[in-house]
Amino acid sequence: MKSITALVCALLMLLPSQARGDFKYTDTAKITGGTLKSMMKTVGFFSKQASEAMKPVVTTRAVKGNKLRTDHADGSIQIIDLDGRRFLQIDPKAKTYQEASFDEIKAAMQKAQEDAAKKMQQDPKTKDVKANVDARVYVTPSNATREILGQTAKESKIEIELDVTAQDMQASGQQGQPVTGTVTTAVDSWIAAAVPGYQEIGQFYVRLAKEPNWTPPPNIRIDPRVTKSMEAMQKNQASLKGLPLLQYLTMSMAGPAGSVDAAQAQKNTDASSSTSSDSNSPSQAIAKGLGGLFGKKKKKDDSADQNSQNPPPPSTPGALMEMTIEVNSFSDAALDASLFEVPAGYTRVQGDPATIFGHSPRK
Repeated sequence: MKSITALVCALLMLLPSQARGDFKYTDTAKITGGTLKSMMKTVGFFSKQASEAMKPVVTTRAVKGNKLRTDHADGSIQIIDLDGRRFLQIDPKAKTYQEASFDEIKAAMQKAQEDAAKKMQQDPKTKDVKANVDARVYVTPSNATREILGQTAKESKIEIELDVTAQDMQASGQQGQPVTGTVTTAVDSWIAAAVPGYQEIGQFYVRLAKEPNWTPPPNIRIDPRVTKSMEAMQKNQASLKGLPLLQYLTMSMAGPAGSVDAAQAQKNTDASSSTSSDSNSPSQAIAKGLGGLFGKKKKKDDSADQNSQNPPPPSTPGALMEMTIEVNSFSDAALDASLFEVPAGYTRVQGDPATIFGHSPRK
């Protein structure tokens, strides 16, 4: 899954960019639907950590020249310094920071890939498995517009399909039957092309991508058709220029041919819950009981979504996850250079370079 995520990021980094200058913006990401939300709600009743994971995540990003600062929801700060070829991870609560060079990051990533490959080779369940990934990207421009934060935003839709095929290469030399699955990510974006300064964010990530190069693990082969997907995305790049002020993301997963996909499974679940008052198994009884506990809360959440300025679209049946990412504010005003340096009095501590690069809030 990490390899797939990295591939998606690589594709999205193809978004064009132009001007240079200071820029800062804040967005909020919120899970609004999908089976993941239902599951996390149930688990959240018993786990504080799961409950925290369901809360909206607020992130602020700021760029000045060749430095990018990201303020995470947990209070931590990451600074990427292209001129110094280093990553900084700052903890304001402990008044400490970690530092790693691009070379250290690259070495840590390569070691992690090698360790993962070695572990798979030692595991009897995966050592003979060969995995292929085929990606397709579809960009659909639209003439629809809406006013968001005083800007005219134009709709553009992106769909990324990742076909993953795993095949067991048996010791006898005979190939086992391949197992396939497709992960589909659909992003409905409302993009404002006239936001001054935002293009520098895109340019920064393009320059960064040339530094700690990411390469697929040795057991993953990226299909050459990925190149065609990238070309298709570049042909439609005119519709992608600007700041995505509002994005609705839907992730779905389909299993191998002949299996019941997520959408059908969801329909079956809905039908059984609406047509039968009795549970067919202890697990269904427990699920039904938990559903009753969270029924009122769900109505409250749905009401909040409907009353928001930009409510999410109707839920997609069988979706694994639905998320809304909405920009709250942006500015191209000049930024103080001190925001991109380690504050005075902070103590440097040692840390794993891989965790600095791959930091995520709420650990």
